[in-house]
Amino acid sequence: MRNLRAYQLTGSGPAPDTRAPTAPDGLRVTGSTAGSVSLAWNAATDDVGVTGYDVHRGTTLVGTVTGTATTVTGLAPNTAYGFTVRARDAAGNLSAPSAAVTGTTQSGGAETLLSQGRPATASSTEAAGLEPGKAVDGSGSTRWASAEGVDPQWLRVDLGAPAALSRVRLDWEAAYAGAYRVQGSLDGTTWTDLYATTTGDGATDDLAVSGTARYVRVHGTRRATPYGYSLWEFKVYGTPAA
Repeated sequence: MRNLRAYQLTGSGPAPDTRAPTAPDGLRVTGSTAGSVSLAWNAATDDVGVTGYDVHRGTTLVGTVTGTATTVTGLAPNTAYGFTVRARDAAGNLSAPSAAVTGTTQSGGAETLLSQGRPATASSTEAAGLEPGKAVDGSGSTRWASAEGVDPQWLRVDLGAPAALSRVRLDWEAAYAGAYRVQGSLDGTTWTDLYATTTGDGATDDLAVSGTARYVRVHGTRRATPYGYSLWEFKVYGTPAA
């Protein structure tokens, strides 16, 4: 009888990803307040794909974002800070740091959260329990949602008196805006753009703004999903105007 030998075929999977992304370039300061510095940079490249960016203040990691812009908050007034950015891929490979940039905060007192608990109105409400006031109640578990499938839509908060604005934070639910404007008004009728984008990516938008307004609204002009617009929190920061 002929002897039969059993052979085990061993396969090898794809080689692990060990190539780091390129270092982001074009890091720049796009704005500042007494307590924040806004940054933007050019997208890095990777053989598989960049999944996020680590933002460093000096040697301290202050945040990881998926887009190519962010606002670093909690800073002291009239102070210079150095920033770098590193790209990250799905395997956890980190790029070399970008070239450093220095951002200097403006002089002035610390900013105050002005919108919490203030009267809020909206162009529509999807259902009971999703009213405008849910976005300014200070709770991250309640939210406002607009009617589904309708553009444009807006959410407005009355600060009670004119204020010098410094920052607006939008904590989006899964139904977010692909294009929107943040606007301010002294009378609730005539609006001035404080910020505008056509490339919204959801999650959290922490925006440095400037201007004096009593009323502040987020005005969605293009939905990113088939649903409506929905915000967990709509926070407006600044100081009372003289």
